Amino acid sequence: MGKRPMIGITPGFTDDKNRLLISRGYVDGVNKAGGFAVLLPLSVDEDILETAMDRCDGFLLSGGPDIDAKYYEELNYRFNGGINPIRDRMEIYIARKAVAEGKPVLAICRGIQVLNVALGGSLYQDIHFQIKDKDLLKHTQEAPEWYPIHDVSVIKGSKLWSCYEKECLGVNSFHHQAVKEPGKGLRPVSWSPDGIIEAVEHENHVFAVGVQWHPELMWQENIEVLKLFEAFVSAAKDM
Repeated sequence: MGKRPMIGITPGFTDDKNRLLISRGYVDGVNKAGGFAVLLPLSVDEDILETAMDRCDGFLLSGGPDIDAKYYEELNYRFNGGINPIRDRMEIYIARKAVAEGKPVLAICRGIQVLNVALGGSLYQDIHFQIKDKDLLKHTQEAPEWYPIHDVSVIKGSKLWSCYEKECLGVNSFHHQAVKEPGKGLRPVSWSPDGIIEAVEHENHVFAVGVQWHPELMWQENIEVLKLFEAFVSAAKDM
């Protein structure tokens, strides 16, 4: 059995209890897919971040709060939510460096938004406030976390399609922000029926894929979902 690639997972943070945290679904998903998951320290110290870049074979940008709109040259409107400035700086740094250095990235929910902003794209700060010309789906479900609340289309031939070989996937949904204008090098490869971008991937990268849903909450009930983690970890093995 070959050496497991080290996957750095960006941490959540609770301001009230001053704790780092992460859903087990990320860690167990990476490990079950053949990786070695490590929770990165929450830091903007470039020595620490460069050490992470050197030692990790791939990076998982995890879910979490909203991004400060200044990173895509907008004001923070009343419908933008909680912001963690340290996470913003850290994750944007990691996303840019990982793409520049060709290291695999799997970006989940907030992660897809970080990846997009890091590469010069923009976001809807709140899809329900800012998209008025269509009836949107309920994108913050009240069903069980693992339950696929709506379908998404997938472009045939994309990296995401290669994971499942399906042009339609059932996904869960826990977001109020979404990709608006894709960042440099990113192309949308999946949409919900109401037109919201649900996945992007970098056109010139071994594996830089972002999804708006939460596969780390789904694979325990449907093991096929783990194929996305497996493709990510497989790409990291070549680093």
